[in-house]
Amino acid sequence: MSALKENATLLPSEEDQALKKAMRKACEQDRALMMTAQPFTAMLAMQLNLIPLVDSRLPTAGTDGKNIFFNARFMARRSEADRRFIIAHEVWHCAMGHFRRQLGRDSKLWNQACDYEVNHILSAEFGHCPTDALWDKRFRDLSAEEIYARLNHGTEQPRRGQTVLDTHDLDAALNEHSGELVMDPDFHPETPATAQDQQSLGEAWRQRLIAVAQQRDRLPGNFPGHLRRIVDRIREPQVPWQQLLARFLQKQQGGDRQWLPPSRRHIHRGLYLPSRKGSFLELTVALDNSGSCINDIPDFLAELKGILSSFNRVSLRLIVFDTRVQSDEVLTEQDLYRLNKMEITGGGGTDFRPVFEACSEQSPQALIVLTDGCALAPETPPAYPTLWVLPSDGRSPTQWGDVIHLNEHAA
Repeated sequence: MSALKENATLLPSEEDQALKKAMRKACEQDRALMMTAQPFTAMLAMQLNLIPLVDSRLPTAGTDGKNIFFNARFMARRSEADRRFIIAHEVWHCAMGHFRRQLGRDSKLWNQACDYEVNHILSAEFGHCPTDALWDKRFRDLSAEEIYARLNHGTEQPRRGQTVLDTHDLDAALNEHSGELVMDPDFHPETPATAQDQQSLGEAWRQRLIAVAQQRDRLPGNFPGHLRRIVDRIREPQVPWQQLLARFLQKQQGGDRQWLPPSRRHIHRGLYLPSRKGSFLELTVALDNSGSCINDIPDFLAELKGILSSFNRVSLRLIVFDTRVQSDEVLTEQDLYRLNKMEITGGGGTDFRPVFEACSEQSPQALIVLTDGCALAPETPPAYPTLWVLPSDGRSPTQWGDVIHLNEHAA
Protein backbone atom coordinates (compact mmCIF):
# COMPACT_ATOMS: atom_id res chain seq x y z
CA MET A 1 0.00 0.00 0.00
CA SER A 2 2.86 2.38 0.81
CA ALA A 3 4.41 1.74 -2.61
CA LEU A 4 1.15 2.74 -4.26
CA LYS A 5 0.98 5.99 -2.32
CA GLU A 6 4.64 6.73 -3.00
CA ASN A 7 4.01 6.40 -6.73
CA ALA A 8 0.77 8.41 -6.68
CA THR A 9 -1.46 5.44 -7.46
CA LEU A 10 -4.80 4.54 -5.91
CA LEU A 11 -6.80 1.39 -5.26
CA PRO A 12 -10.42 1.16 -6.40
CA SER A 13 -12.72 2.94 -3.94
CA GLU A 14 -15.56 1.30 -2.00
CA GLU A 15 -17.95 2.78 -4.56
CA ASP A 16 -15.85 1.22 -7.32
CA GLN A 17 -15.93 -2.16 -5.58
CA ALA A 18 -19.73 -2.00 -5.35
CA LEU A 19 -19.90 -1.09 -9.05
CA LYS A 20 -17.61 -4.00 -9.93
CA LYS A 21 -19.89 -6.41 -8.08
CA ALA A 22 -22.98 -5.04 -9.83
CA MET A 23 -21.39 -5.15 -13.28
CA ARG A 24 -20.11 -8.70 -12.79
CA LYS A 25 -23.68 -9.81 -12.07
CA ALA A 26 -25.04 -7.81 -15.04
CA CYS A 27 -22.46 -9.25 -17.47
CA GLU A 28 -23.01 -12.80 -16.22
CA GLN A 29 -26.73 -12.31 -16.90
CA ASP A 30 -25.90 -10.91 -20.35
CA ARG A 31 -23.87 -14.01 -21.13
CA ALA A 32 -26.69 -16.26 -19.92
CA LEU A 33 -29.18 -14.45 -22.18
CA MET A 34 -26.86 -15.03 -25.13
CA MET A 35 -27.34 -18.79 -24.67
CA THR A 36 -30.81 -18.36 -26.13
CA ALA A 37 -30.20 -15.69 -28.79
CA GLN A 38 -26.57 -16.39 -29.78
CA PRO A 39 -25.82 -19.90 -28.42
CA PHE A 40 -22.64 -20.51 -30.43
CA THR A 41 -20.91 -17.35 -29.21
CA ALA A 42 -22.27 -17.88 -25.69
CA MET A 43 -20.79 -21.41 -25.54
CA LEU A 44 -17.41 -19.95 -26.46
CA ALA A 45 -17.87 -17.15 -23.91
CA MET A 46 -18.34 -19.75 -21.16
CA GLN A 47 -14.67 -20.69 -21.70
CA LEU A 48 -13.57 -17.27 -20.39
CA ASN A 49 -13.71 -15.75 -16.91
CA LEU A 50 -15.51 -12.41 -16.57
CA ILE A 51 -13.40 -10.08 -14.42
CA PRO A 52 -14.63 -6.53 -13.68
CA LEU A 53 -12.02 -3.88 -12.90
CA VAL A 54 -11.55 -0.23 -12.18
CA ASP A 55 -8.04 0.34 -13.49
CA SER A 56 -6.37 3.12 -15.47
CA ARG A 57 -4.46 0.55 -17.53
CA LEU A 58 -7.70 -0.78 -19.00
CA PRO A 59 -10.15 2.04 -19.78
CA THR A 60 -12.45 -0.24 -21.83
CA ALA A 61 -12.20 -4.04 -22.10
CA GLY A 62 -9.66 -6.64 -23.15
CA THR A 63 -8.76 -10.33 -23.15
CA ASP A 64 -5.66 -12.44 -22.65
CA GLY A 65 -7.28 -15.52 -24.17
CA LYS A 66 -8.26 -16.89 -20.76
CA ASN A 67 -10.16 -14.00 -19.19
CA ILE A 68 -12.35 -11.11 -20.29
CA PHE A 69 -11.34 -8.04 -18.33
CA PHE A 70 -13.67 -5.06 -18.47
CA ASN A 71 -13.66 -1.66 -16.82
CA ALA A 72 -16.80 -1.52 -14.69
CA ARG A 73 -17.21 2.22 -15.24
CA PHE A 74 -17.02 1.71 -19.01
CA MET A 75 -19.58 -1.10 -19.02
CA ALA A 76 -21.92 0.79 -16.69
CA ARG A 77 -22.32 3.47 -19.36
CA ARG A 78 -23.36 0.89 -21.96
CA SER A 79 -26.77 -0.46 -22.92
CA GLU A 80 -27.55 -4.15 -22.40
CA ALA A 81 -27.21 -4.75 -26.14
CA ASP A 82 -23.81 -3.02 -26.18
CA ARG A 83 -22.59 -5.05 -23.20
CA ARG A 84 -23.48 -8.34 -24.89
CA PHE A 85 -21.78 -7.16 -28.07
CA ILE A 86 -18.60 -6.22 -26.17
CA ILE A 87 -18.45 -9.60 -24.39
CA ALA A 88 -18.88 -11.36 -27.75
CA HIS A 89 -16.30 -9.02 -29.28
CA GLU A 90 -13.63 -10.27 -26.86
CA VAL A 91 -14.67 -13.88 -27.46
CA TRP A 92 -14.20 -13.56 -31.21
CA HIS A 93 -10.79 -11.93 -30.84
CA CYS A 94 -9.78 -15.24 -29.25
CA ALA A 95 -11.69 -17.41 -31.72
CA MET A 96 -10.12 -15.67 -34.73
CA GLY A 97 -6.59 -16.09 -33.37
CA HIS A 98 -5.77 -12.39 -33.41
CA PHE A 99 -2.96 -12.88 -30.87
CA ARG A 100 -0.87 -15.11 -33.15
CA ARG A 101 -1.81 -13.29 -36.36
CA GLN A 102 -0.33 -9.90 -35.41
CA LEU A 103 3.21 -10.94 -36.45
CA GLY A 104 4.95 -7.67 -35.59
CA ARG A 105 2.39 -5.33 -37.14
CA ASP A 106 1.77 -1.90 -35.63
CA SER A 107 -0.40 -2.62 -32.58
CA LYS A 108 -2.73 0.36 -33.02
CA LEU A 109 -3.56 -0.39 -36.66
CA TRP A 110 -3.77 -4.14 -36.00
CA ASN A 111 -6.27 -3.56 -33.19
CA GLN A 112 -8.38 -1.46 -35.56
CA ALA A 113 -8.22 -4.08 -38.31
CA CYS A 114 -9.21 -6.87 -35.91
CA ASP A 115 -12.11 -4.81 -34.59
CA TYR A 116 -13.43 -4.30 -38.11
CA GLU A 117 -13.21 -8.05 -38.78
CA VAL A 118 -14.93 -9.02 -35.51
CA ASN A 119 -17.60 -6.32 -35.68
CA HIS A 120 -18.72 -7.47 -39.13
CA ILE A 121 -19.12 -11.02 -37.81
CA LEU A 122 -21.11 -9.87 -34.78
CA SER A 123 -23.30 -7.30 -36.50
CA ALA A 124 -24.56 -10.15 -38.72
CA GLU A 125 -25.16 -12.41 -35.70
CA PHE A 126 -26.60 -9.83 -33.27
CA GLY A 127 -28.33 -7.49 -35.70
CA HIS A 128 -26.73 -4.74 -33.65
CA CYS A 129 -23.44 -2.85 -33.49
CA PRO A 130 -22.53 -0.06 -31.02
CA THR A 131 -22.61 3.31 -32.77
CA ASP A 132 -19.02 4.09 -31.76
CA ALA A 133 -17.63 0.72 -32.88
CA LEU A 134 -15.50 0.34 -36.01
CA TRP A 135 -17.74 -0.82 -38.85
CA ASP A 136 -17.47 -0.08 -42.55
CA LYS A 137 -19.21 -1.89 -45.41
CA ARG A 138 -16.04 -1.49 -47.49
CA PHE A 139 -14.38 -4.04 -45.19
CA ARG A 140 -17.15 -6.63 -45.37
CA ASP A 141 -15.76 -10.18 -45.81
CA LEU A 142 -12.14 -8.95 -45.64
CA SER A 143 -9.63 -10.53 -43.28
CA ALA A 144 -7.86 -8.47 -40.62
CA GLU A 145 -4.68 -8.76 -42.70
CA GLU A 146 -6.38 -7.27 -45.77
CA ILE A 147 -7.97 -4.51 -43.70
CA TYR A 148 -4.63 -3.76 -42.04
CA ALA A 149 -2.96 -3.36 -45.44
CA ARG A 150 -5.54 -0.73 -46.44
CA LEU A 151 -5.18 1.12 -43.14
CA ASN A 152 -1.40 0.94 -43.32
CA HIS A 153 -1.37 2.33 -46.86
CA GLY A 154 -3.43 5.27 -45.65
CA THR A 155 -6.11 4.61 -48.28
CA GLU A 156 -8.81 4.08 -45.61
CA GLN A 157 -9.47 5.91 -42.34
CA PRO A 158 -11.91 5.15 -39.49
CA ARG A 159 -15.12 7.14 -39.71
CA ARG A 160 -15.60 10.05 -37.33
CA GLY A 161 -16.94 8.92 -33.96
CA GLN A 162 -15.86 5.30 -34.43
CA THR A 163 -13.06 3.77 -32.38
CA VAL A 164 -11.83 0.45 -30.97
CA LEU A 165 -13.96 -1.18 -28.29
CA ASP A 166 -11.08 -2.62 -26.32
CA THR A 167 -7.49 -2.14 -25.20
CA HIS A 168 -4.60 -4.35 -26.30
CA ASP A 169 -1.63 -2.09 -25.57
CA LEU A 170 -1.45 -1.33 -21.84
CA ASP A 171 1.65 0.82 -22.23
CA ALA A 172 -0.06 3.06 -24.80
CA ALA A 173 -3.19 3.34 -22.63
CA LEU A 174 -1.09 4.60 -19.73
CA ASN A 175 0.68 7.14 -21.91
CA GLU A 176 -2.70 8.58 -22.92
CA HIS A 177 -4.03 8.60 -19.36
CA SER A 178 -4.14 11.81 -17.35
CA GLY A 179 -5.23 12.41 -13.78
CA GLU A 180 -5.16 10.00 -10.84
CA LEU A 181 -3.80 6.55 -11.56
CA VAL A 182 -5.96 3.68 -10.28
CA MET A 183 -4.54 0.15 -10.15
CA ASP A 184 -6.85 -2.78 -9.47
CA PRO A 185 -5.20 -5.82 -7.81
CA ASP A 186 -7.67 -8.05 -9.71
CA PHE A 187 -5.98 -7.11 -12.99
CA HIS A 188 -3.34 -9.71 -13.82
CA PRO A 189 -3.47 -10.62 -17.55
CA GLU A 190 -1.45 -13.65 -18.62
CA THR A 191 0.56 -12.31 -21.55
CA PRO A 192 2.06 -15.08 -23.75
CA ALA A 193 5.81 -15.06 -23.06
CA THR A 194 6.95 -16.08 -26.55
CA ALA A 195 5.67 -16.39 -30.10
CA GLN A 196 5.44 -20.15 -29.48
CA ASP A 197 3.12 -19.51 -26.53
CA GLN A 198 0.97 -17.32 -28.77
CA GLN A 199 0.78 -20.11 -31.34
CA SER A 200 -0.18 -22.62 -28.63
CA LEU A 201 -2.93 -20.35 -27.33
CA GLY A 202 -4.21 -19.80 -30.87
CA GLU A 203 -4.26 -23.55 -31.57
CA ALA A 204 -6.12 -24.20 -28.31
CA TRP A 205 -8.80 -21.75 -29.39
CA ARG A 206 -8.99 -23.29 -32.87
CA GLN A 207 -9.66 -26.71 -31.32
CA ARG A 208 -12.16 -25.14 -28.92
CA LEU A 209 -14.01 -23.49 -31.81
CA ILE A 210 -14.24 -26.80 -33.69
CA ALA A 211 -15.45 -28.65 -30.58
CA VAL A 212 -18.16 -26.09 -29.86
CA ALA A 213 -19.27 -26.20 -33.52
CA GLN A 214 -19.62 -30.00 -33.29
CA GLN A 215 -21.57 -29.66 -30.07
CA ARG A 216 -23.77 -26.95 -31.59
CA ASP A 217 -24.61 -29.23 -34.53
CA ARG A 218 -26.14 -31.74 -32.11
CA LEU A 219 -28.43 -29.12 -30.54
CA PRO A 220 -31.79 -27.94 -31.94
CA GLY A 221 -31.92 -24.73 -33.95
CA ASN A 222 -30.07 -23.50 -36.98
CA PHE A 223 -26.34 -22.86 -37.02
CA PRO A 224 -25.97 -19.49 -38.83
CA GLY A 225 -24.39 -19.87 -42.23
CA HIS A 226 -21.87 -17.05 -41.82
CA LEU A 227 -20.55 -18.66 -38.61
CA ARG A 228 -20.39 -22.09 -40.23
CA ARG A 229 -18.27 -20.66 -43.06
CA ILE A 230 -15.85 -19.18 -40.51
CA VAL A 231 -15.58 -22.47 -38.64
CA ASP A 232 -15.00 -24.40 -41.88
CA ARG A 233 -12.24 -21.99 -42.86
CA ILE A 234 -10.58 -22.30 -39.46
CA ARG A 235 -11.04 -26.08 -39.37
CA GLU A 236 -8.92 -26.51 -42.52
CA PRO A 237 -6.80 -23.38 -42.59
CA GLN A 238 -4.52 -22.33 -45.39
CA VAL A 239 -1.41 -20.80 -43.92
CA PRO A 240 -1.43 -17.21 -45.21
CA TRP A 241 1.65 -15.91 -46.98
CA GLN A 242 2.08 -13.29 -44.25
CA GLN A 243 2.69 -16.03 -41.66
CA LEU A 244 5.04 -17.92 -43.97
CA LEU A 245 7.06 -14.75 -44.52
CA ALA A 246 7.22 -14.12 -40.77
CA ARG A 247 8.34 -17.69 -40.09
CA PHE A 248 11.12 -17.40 -42.68
CA LEU A 249 12.42 -14.22 -41.06
CA GLN A 250 12.04 -15.60 -37.56
CA LYS A 251 14.10 -18.65 -38.55
CA GLN A 252 16.90 -16.44 -39.85
CA GLN A 253 16.79 -14.39 -36.66
CA GLY A 254 17.45 -17.53 -34.66
CA GLY A 255 14.35 -18.04 -32.55
CA ASP A 256 11.29 -16.50 -31.04
CA ARG A 257 11.14 -12.96 -29.80
CA GLN A 258 11.36 -12.73 -26.04
CA TRP A 259 9.23 -10.67 -23.69
CA LEU A 260 11.28 -9.60 -20.73
CA PRO A 261 9.82 -7.62 -17.80
CA PRO A 262 9.87 -4.90 -16.84
CA SER A 263 9.38 -1.96 -19.19
CA ARG A 264 11.41 0.82 -17.59
CA ARG A 265 9.10 3.54 -18.92
CA HIS A 266 6.68 3.14 -16.00
CA ILE A 267 8.80 1.73 -13.15
CA HIS A 268 8.85 5.16 -11.46
CA ARG A 269 5.07 4.90 -11.17
CA GLY A 270 5.21 1.49 -9.52
CA LEU A 271 4.03 -0.26 -12.68
CA TYR A 272 5.75 -3.36 -13.99
CA LEU A 273 4.74 -4.06 -17.59
CA PRO A 274 6.41 -6.47 -20.03
CA SER A 275 8.97 -5.08 -22.44
CA ARG A 276 9.72 -6.49 -25.88
CA LYS A 277 13.22 -7.46 -26.91
CA GLY A 278 14.15 -8.18 -30.50
CA SER A 279 17.44 -9.07 -32.18
CA PHE A 280 19.52 -7.78 -35.05
CA LEU A 281 18.41 -8.98 -38.48
CA GLU A 282 20.35 -8.66 -41.73
CA LEU A 283 18.28 -9.24 -44.84
CA THR A 284 18.49 -8.70 -48.59
CA VAL A 285 15.30 -8.19 -50.60
CA ALA A 286 15.30 -8.15 -54.40
CA LEU A 287 12.26 -6.66 -56.15
CA ASP A 288 11.57 -7.65 -59.75
CA ASN A 289 10.09 -4.51 -61.33
CA SER A 290 8.84 -6.28 -64.43
CA GLY A 291 5.21 -5.44 -65.19
CA SER A 292 3.68 -8.66 -63.81
CA CYS A 293 4.93 -7.97 -60.25
CA ILE A 294 4.10 -4.28 -59.87
CA ASN A 295 0.62 -4.73 -58.36
CA ASP A 296 1.95 -7.03 -55.61
CA ILE A 297 4.82 -4.81 -54.47
CA PRO A 298 2.84 -2.40 -52.18
CA ASP A 299 1.20 -5.20 -50.16
CA PHE A 300 4.46 -7.10 -49.90
CA LEU A 301 6.43 -4.07 -48.72
CA ALA A 302 3.74 -3.12 -46.18
CA GLU A 303 3.83 -6.62 -44.70
CA LEU A 304 7.62 -6.70 -44.71
CA LYS A 305 7.77 -3.35 -42.90
CA GLY A 306 5.32 -4.57 -40.26
CA ILE A 307 7.36 -7.69 -39.52
CA LEU A 308 10.73 -5.92 -39.53
CA SER A 309 9.37 -3.35 -37.07
CA SER A 310 9.35 -6.06 -34.40
CA PHE A 311 13.16 -6.18 -34.42
CA ASN A 312 15.27 -3.68 -32.50
CA ARG A 313 17.91 -3.42 -35.22
CA VAL A 314 17.54 -4.07 -38.94
CA SER A 315 19.87 -3.89 -41.91
CA LEU A 316 17.76 -4.25 -45.05
CA ARG A 317 19.55 -4.29 -48.38
CA LEU A 318 16.99 -3.47 -51.07
CA ILE A 319 17.79 -4.36 -54.68
CA VAL A 320 15.42 -3.34 -57.50
CA PHE A 321 16.11 -5.15 -60.77
CA ASP A 322 14.83 -6.23 -64.16
CA THR A 323 17.52 -7.33 -66.64
CA ARG A 324 20.04 -5.43 -64.50
CA VAL A 325 20.24 -3.91 -61.04
CA GLN A 326 18.33 -0.62 -61.11
CA SER A 327 19.07 0.39 -57.51
CA ASP A 328 20.90 -1.08 -54.54
CA GLU A 329 20.60 0.57 -51.11
CA VAL A 330 20.70 -0.31 -47.41
CA LEU A 331 17.93 0.69 -44.99
CA THR A 332 18.06 0.51 -41.20
CA GLU A 333 15.21 0.28 -38.70
CA GLN A 334 14.98 4.09 -38.82
CA ASP A 335 14.42 4.05 -42.59
CA LEU A 336 11.59 1.50 -42.74
CA TYR A 337 8.99 4.24 -43.19
CA ARG A 338 10.39 4.69 -46.70
CA LEU A 339 8.94 1.32 -47.71
CA ASN A 340 5.47 2.91 -47.60
CA LYS A 341 6.52 5.63 -50.04
CA MET A 342 8.42 3.62 -52.62
CA GLU A 343 7.25 4.08 -56.19
CA ILE A 344 8.44 1.38 -58.56
CA THR A 345 7.40 1.47 -62.21
CA GLY A 346 7.10 -1.61 -64.38
CA GLY A 347 9.91 -2.61 -66.67
CA GLY A 348 10.49 -5.19 -69.35
CA GLY A 349 12.27 -8.53 -68.97
CA THR A 350 13.83 -10.21 -65.96
CA ASP A 351 17.29 -11.64 -65.31
CA PHE A 352 18.22 -13.03 -61.88
CA ARG A 353 21.94 -13.26 -62.59
CA PRO A 354 22.75 -9.63 -61.71
CA VAL A 355 21.07 -10.10 -58.30
CA PHE A 356 23.08 -13.20 -57.40
CA GLU A 357 26.24 -11.59 -58.73
CA ALA A 358 25.65 -8.59 -56.46
CA CYS A 359 25.04 -10.94 -53.52
CA SER A 360 28.20 -12.91 -54.24
CA GLU A 361 30.19 -9.75 -53.59
CA GLN A 362 28.50 -9.34 -50.20
CA SER A 363 26.86 -12.55 -49.01
CA PRO A 364 23.56 -11.85 -47.19
CA GLN A 365 22.18 -13.59 -44.12
CA ALA A 366 19.09 -14.36 -46.21
CA LEU A 367 17.68 -13.36 -49.60
CA ILE A 368 14.02 -12.77 -50.48
CA VAL A 369 13.16 -12.34 -54.17
CA LEU A 370 9.75 -10.95 -55.19
CA THR A 371 9.29 -12.06 -58.80
CA ASP A 372 6.95 -13.77 -61.25
CA GLY A 373 9.67 -16.40 -61.71
CA CYS A 374 9.86 -16.01 -65.49
CA ALA A 375 13.64 -15.97 -65.87
CA LEU A 376 16.69 -18.19 -65.54
CA ALA A 377 18.28 -18.69 -62.13
CA PRO A 378 21.45 -20.49 -60.94
CA GLU A 379 21.19 -24.29 -61.01
CA THR A 380 22.95 -24.67 -57.67
CA PRO A 381 21.72 -22.92 -54.52
CA PRO A 382 23.82 -20.24 -52.84
CA ALA A 383 25.20 -20.67 -49.33
CA TYR A 384 22.49 -18.44 -47.84
CA PRO A 385 18.73 -19.18 -47.50
CA THR A 386 16.57 -17.94 -50.37
CA LEU A 387 12.83 -17.30 -50.40
CA TRP A 388 10.97 -16.91 -53.71
CA VAL A 389 7.86 -14.74 -53.27
CA LEU A 390 5.57 -15.24 -56.25
CA PRO A 391 2.23 -13.83 -57.45
CA SER A 392 -0.74 -16.20 -57.60
CA ASP A 393 0.19 -17.50 -61.08
CA GLY A 394 3.95 -17.39 -60.58
CA ARG A 395 6.23 -20.42 -60.85
CA SER A 396 9.40 -21.02 -58.92
CA PRO A 397 12.40 -20.66 -61.24
CA THR A 398 14.43 -23.24 -59.26
CA GLN A 399 14.20 -26.58 -57.47
CA TRP A 400 15.81 -25.04 -54.40
CA GLY A 401 14.82 -22.38 -51.92
CA ASP A 402 11.51 -21.79 -50.14
CA VAL A 403 8.41 -20.56 -52.01
CA ILE A 404 5.31 -18.61 -51.01
CA HIS A 405 2.47 -17.30 -53.15
CA LEU A 406 0.80 -13.99 -52.48
CA ASN A 407 -2.73 -15.28 -53.09
CA GLU A 408 -3.00 -17.03 -49.72
CA HIS A 409 -5.58 -15.46 -47.37
CA ALA A 410 -5.67 -15.63 -43.61
CA ALA A 411 -8.09 -17.94 -41.89
